[in-house]
Amino acid sequence: ALAGHCVRAAAWIAAQSKVDAERFLRLGAEPARLELVGNIKFDMKLPAGIYQVGLDLRAGWGANRPVWVAASTHEGEESAVLEAHALLLRQFPDALLLFVPRHPERFKLVTTHCRSIGLRTSTRSENKTPEGSTQCFVLDSMGELLNFFAASDVAFVGGSLCDIGGHNMLEPAGLGVPVIVGPHTYNFEEIADRMIGDGAAIRVTNG
Repeated sequence: ALAGHCVRAAAWIAAQSKVDAERFLRLGAEPARLELVGNIKFDMKLPAGIYQVGLDLRAGWGANRPVWVAASTHEGEESAVLEAHALLLRQFPDALLLFVPRHPERFKLVTTHCRSIGLRTSTRSENKTPEGSTQCFVLDSMGELLNFFAASDVAFVGGSLCDIGGHNMLEPAGLGVPVIVGPHTYNFEEIADRMIGDGAAIRVTNG
């Protein structure tokens, strides 16, 4: 009732998708005050030189290594990521996982977890860049994820294996990096559906 009252009191509502527009209408929004404007995340501008930054990063740890990034992961997803990486290493012994937990308070926990299962693990704060022998690199810093997306072959976008609703998958896609998501992407429902439909992403059902 409160949400409906607020919606009806709005002078203008900018909906980012048809699904959102329909939800506002069900809450009681007046159609004349509702406009479908699209999602501003599509307007992301890539920093100048971002592709070269990615190439430079890769050159430091081995340009031809298979590299994937697990971005914005949550508790409950991290074990699945490490199990997947262990399987990957059987086929590609030089594969590198770039691990980026969503919340800074999980940086040390994830680093400890990686080391506890025997992965050669380094971190951004301690080692700056991975070495050729590094199997897992924890990005325990802020504001650098886009650079590491640019240095990756594949990106898993977290918050989607657990019931969080997913995180922004347009950032790796904007760099031409194929995306993997889990079953829970309702925060980015339209984007996920379009990307999967266009072959830019695949959905997995579990770890």
